[in-house]
Formats: sequence, structure tokens, C-alpha cells
Amino acid sequence: MPLYDYKCDGCSLRFEVDHPMSAEPVQVCPECGAQKVRKLLTTGGISVRTKSFGQSSSPPPMPSCATGGCGGGMCGM
Repeated sequence: MPLYDYKCDGCSLRFEVDHPMSAEPVQVCPECGAQKVRKLLTTGGISVRTKSFGQSSSPPPMPSCATGGCGGGMCGM
């Protein structure tokens, strides 16, 4: 699904939304509720995330060497 960047001119929040190309653009800021949202011109992107706005989008922690996360002990740590 395409990933779109938006900015609220009311509170300056920048956020991303993934929705079909046929969907209407976001018109209400999820932070302040202002109807001063505009779509930003970007190079584009495809979303593979399953989380919605407001949830953590931080990457999962990297596995440690103790659990074999370094590819068969080649890490040297």
C-alpha cells in the first residue's frame, strides 16, 4: 500500500499514512484535530508496516551474539 506524508499547518505535526491510491487524502490532523492538513510532495514509498498511527514504529531489537544473531559465531564479540 502506498505511504503518504502529511503536515498539519495548525500544529506542524508531520505524519505518514498508508492508504490505497483511490482513498481520499487525510483532511484532519490526528494530533490537534485541525482541518489544515496538506499532503507533502515526496519521492514515494510503500508501507509494509502493520501498525497504525500512534503506536511505536521502532524496529525490533537486534538479536545478541548469545542467541546466535551474529551468523554462526562469526561476530567476534
